[in-house]
Amino acid sequence: MNFTAKVKQELFEEIPSSRHCRIAELGGIVTILGRMNKESDNLELFSENDLVIKKAEKLIKKLFPVDNIGRILYDIKRSGKESGRIVFSEKETEELLKLLKMNSDLEAKPVLYTLTCCKRAFLRGVFLGAGTLTDPNKDYHFEIACLNEGCAEELKSLICGFGIEAKKVVRRSRHVVYVKDSEMISELLSLIGAQVAMMELENIRILKEVRNHVNRQVNCDSANIRKALAASQKQMEDIALIRQENEFEGLSEDLKETVLLREAYPEATLAELVMYNGDTVGKSGINHRLKKISEIADKLRDGRKK
Repeated sequence: MNFTAKVKQELFEEIPSSRHCRIAELGGIVTILGRMNKESDNLELFSENDLVIKKAEKLIKKLFPVDNIGRILYDIKRSGKESGRIVFSEKETEELLKLLKMNSDLEAKPVLYTLTCCKRAFLRGVFLGAGTLTDPNKDYHFEIACLNEGCAEELKSLICGFGIEAKKVVRRSRHVVYVKDSEMISELLSLIGAQVAMMELENIRILKEVRNHVNRQVNCDSANIRKALAASQKQMEDIALIRQENEFEGLSEDLKETVLLREAYPEATLAELVMYNGDTVGKSGINHRLKKISEIADKLRDGRKK
């Protein structure tokens, strides 16, 4: 089961306790999945995900006291999965649209979700109808595809109203509202009631951050080790040249001491050289001496060139 399916399975179980939130969630589903039959002017809900149709059916049964409002149809696709459809009669269509405060254009009006809880319920319905989530192990991407620009603009505004940065793009004639930030996606999941999925995403996000921090630290340490080895190799070459040119005896006692120390520990870091020297000189002191040795070696090289 992919991550989107997990979220929708969790949301399928969630039925709002208040009537106004049930209406708002059903309104979100109808806004995304509803279509008016051109021949009969009757409302139909269609989804390739039968879970969404079953959720709409559960909400309808909670909202209407009569038993059989809407004819439920399920089709078996070639893949063996079910796709669902709810077909409403003319009278049922009229009653449902009146309840959802919608016209035949099926556009949701803000009056449908004036309360914060209703906004969350509406978003849940819209996500159930046309939302997708990328597996957070791979990437962070939350999106909802709308049929028209007006729906997408209203949805974007609704999400932004919760302090979440949503953006809009047109893709293959669909107007897509999306969120890329991992923390904001986590907040969105919490808003629509997918707490389990939100916790899973948070765990993955924390694990990724720890892994990235460790990788950065390892890379930094590796780079420092390479730099230290390159520096010590250059210092050994400088010392070898000084000895070859018989200049060792002409060095000061401090520089002689440092030459012998580096020869004894050719791959040691500055901190290790300080320790091996009995902490009598600090890192800056050892570094200064090694630079002086390097300058002497460079002068010898220049003399050779002349």
